[in-house]
Amino acid sequence: MPSGPGAPALVEALRAWRKKTATEHGVPAYVIFHDATLAQSPPRRPNAAADLQGISGIGATKLARYGEALLQVVREQAGA
Repeated sequence: MPSGPGAPALVEALRAWRKKTATEHGVPAYVIFHDATLAQSPPRRPNAAADLQGISGIGATKLARYGEALLQVVREQAGA
């Protein structure tokens, strides 16, 4: 489970983004990213696409399709 300051808030923000994105694309939320994938982001605090590599569930296609949007959510939460 994610830990550290702001981790629960970041995971919730990522889930909200995932839900919105899934709705826009007409797919279930898990097609965007699984909960386990989102939970790996807070400890890593990714700042660039390269930081997302190696997170389970983020391959080249999902990195290209959703990576920048995921990073934007992380950046917004870091500034909150």
